[in-house]
Amino acid sequence: MNTKTTVLNQPLIFVGPPRSGVNLISDIVFHHSDLCWLDKNFDNHPRSQWQHRLFQHTTRWRNHAVHSSSLLGSIAKEFSPTPTDAMSFWDDVTRDDIDFERGFLRGKHATPIEISSIKDVLEARITLSQKDRLGLRFTGPSRLCFLHSIFPDAKFVHVVRDPASTVHSMINSEEWEYQGRRLLWWRGAYSLQELAQYDMLRDHAVAGTAFQLNKLMQTTKQEAQELNIDMITVEYEDFVQNPQETVSNILCHADLPHSNTIDKVLKQNEIRGSNKVLKMPATDINTVYTWCPAS
Repeated sequence: MNTKTTVLNQPLIFVGPPRSGVNLISDIVFHHSDLCWLDKNFDNHPRSQWQHRLFQHTTRWRNHAVHSSSLLGSIAKEFSPTPTDAMSFWDDVTRDDIDFERGFLRGKHATPIEISSIKDVLEARITLSQKDRLGLRFTGPSRLCFLHSIFPDAKFVHVVRDPASTVHSMINSEEWEYQGRRLLWWRGAYSLQELAQYDMLRDHAVAGTAFQLNKLMQTTKQEAQELNIDMITVEYEDFVQNPQETVSNILCHADLPHSNTIDKVLKQNEIRGSNKVLKMPATDINTVYTWCPAS
């Protein structure tokens, strides 16, 4: 296993818009036995050494449940941890002008104190849980500039989905009803002209959501190019067509060895893509591609 000075080398970081498949794909890859990731217990107690050591065993139970069809395996699966974005941790460990949950963090860099504090916690997490590599996931803005300032050698995976399917899923989710359905949810990257544009769209859920989705995707592309980010883009539709090939490409990108556990997870899960486009009126589909062109 890596020493304390190298455990944060080349973390694997998943980013992507909500309802794009980033949670599903990252959850599958995080079954890899080498990866340490963040769960709800970490988010609640990020500095608890006991929780870090417990994570070693609970993730082992999680992977054991994949290979077992027994009652014990079912119980292990029920009580196993699941990956989260750990927004409470990131908000607590960063300064007041960093809105980690809703901010694009465009042009924002972590301070030396923030980098040291973040790395201390995450190094302890990896070392005490006896893992080799860190895995992270962030939905919404990719926050590439800020994350790159902490992890300059990170391996990023950008998960995207057809815009019409993504918008349809977003506007039909309960959380979006209270977030961005009629409100510019993410902040810090819009020009005055774009803000004026959105004011004309805010009462149209489809157009307003597509407008915000487009900003997420375009900002990620711009930051990746500006910073020369080591990132691959994974299309959810390709994953549905060939899950094993997609995951294999991700592991290759991350320099991670093949995992029999991940193979088992893929066989157990019915990977399918609901064609949300077919469920939308033609006028709504046209609206989505007007404000968020497929690329």
